[in-house]
Amino acid sequence: MFGRMTKGYSFWQGLPPAQYIFRNPRFLGVALEPPDWEPGSWCGAGKAIIDYEKKEYLLTSRPRKMEEAARGYAANIYRSSDGVKFDLVSSLSKEEVTEKSRTKVWSIEGNQLLKDPLEGRWHFYLSVDIGHEYVVGGAFWETMVFVSDDLDGPWEYAGLAIRRGHGRVFDAVQARNATIDIVDGQWLAVYRATDLDWKFRMGLATSADGINWEKRGPFSIDGTVNHTHFATMGTTFAGSLGPVLVGLTWRNQQGRSILVDFTAYRVDDVNMNLRTIFRAPWVARSEFEDKEQPTYGYYCSLVYDPFRNRVLFYVSAVDPRPETKKDGQVCVRELVYECPL
Repeated sequence: MFGRMTKGYSFWQGLPPAQYIFRNPRFLGVALEPPDWEPGSWCGAGKAIIDYEKKEYLLTSRPRKMEEAARGYAANIYRSSDGVKFDLVSSLSKEEVTEKSRTKVWSIEGNQLLKDPLEGRWHFYLSVDIGHEYVVGGAFWETMVFVSDDLDGPWEYAGLAIRRGHGRVFDAVQARNATIDIVDGQWLAVYRATDLDWKFRMGLATSADGINWEKRGPFSIDGTVNHTHFATMGTTFAGSLGPVLVGLTWRNQQGRSILVDFTAYRVDDVNMNLRTIFRAPWVARSEFEDKEQPTYGYYCSLVYDPFRNRVLFYVSAVDPRPETKKDGQVCVRELVYECPL
């Protein structure tokens, strides 16, 4: 998967080490801005991929406003020629999602794009709040999938890819914000699962076609279910010893501040365990990140760029200016870093 290697990287085998990516990021710029600068206005919660045939960088995102009627009000697809400056290509509004799925959708969150290797169709996955009534932050979340032959659309509803479970199961309340990748032809979805006691776990679902998914159950982390780290938004790469999930983990909460680590896990889908390879606190590395709370949650995405032999790292970052914060609400933009290989 990874092509040319630098002289420094030649010391290691398999994937570029997460430690190396963590130590060597270079800030490139702002990929996406929020809809406005009122507290609670965000963009992000998406994923980056590269269309190797067209040599295009693609990034998904959902815009959000604090007002009840807005929240996560759309799912957008953007295109770029350099991985930094993006233009809007296609959008699904919350109202369109509601109409096409015939399900009331209160908000959209984690979303991402993949291309089916068999049929060549695009799959657009959306985490949606489908609670029976409006609740701030949402209660019941599931993952829908839309398909299209073209990025411009039209987008057709293809069903619920990852549903909530029934009864006292690990994902009875939420099955959302999945990291979905195709590794060795297998579709893998590592998603955030919430049970009836509001305990968070990470679950695994697999698929042969990206439409019909089979749940494999919840993960333990380093052999224990009583963990305090949670991750869902990131990227799963094919490693020499098995799939490796790289992204941000939600470590804990201190008041309204969410602390995160840059983390890599080896994904053991036989024993349903995530084995920590590396973890270190993510700190603000640019003027666009708040020093106390540089990122919002675990929203990030990594992608290997073969055209410039680098790893691009996209992260949803909290704006540092005090005027964009009020009553615990913040503004979030999408930043991009690169790690040359």
